Amino acid sequence: MFSQKISKYSEDRYCDLFDTLYGELLVWINERPEIIVNVDLETLKIYFIEFLLVHKERNNDYNEYFVLTYSDDIVDLFIKFKEICNSYGTNFLKEKRRTSDDLSEFILGNASIHEKMSENEIMDDENEYEYE
Repeated sequence: MFSQKISKYSEDRYCDLFDTLYGELLVWINERPEIIVNVDLETLKIYFIEFLLVHKERNNDYNEYFVLTYSDDIVDLFIKFKEICNSYGTNFLKEKRRTSDDLSEFILGNASIHEKMSENEIMDDENEYEYE
């Protein structure tokens, strides 16, 4: 399937689409240094292609900090993915019940979030331990 043409009217192949989408995901992650991928990038790419090809029911993993911090950005990224798919002439990510929540869960399932702490929070934490 990967080397198959997406359309008879184009030279684009599915592997080109997957590479483009994966590249966008990596740019998004790299712009957020507090998000650390838990697997090597080749494995992440395999998981990402599986995410694109197979719509699975969500596990409903919930991380309040992640959702509050990144939900708008992930919605924007998901919309960008859908626009890229449209430009390639595919219906990927248009399945019923496929939402940006799926992308959010994919990212959260394959990455760790290192919350940033302000200097005041760090000092408060240090002072809390002094009195124990």
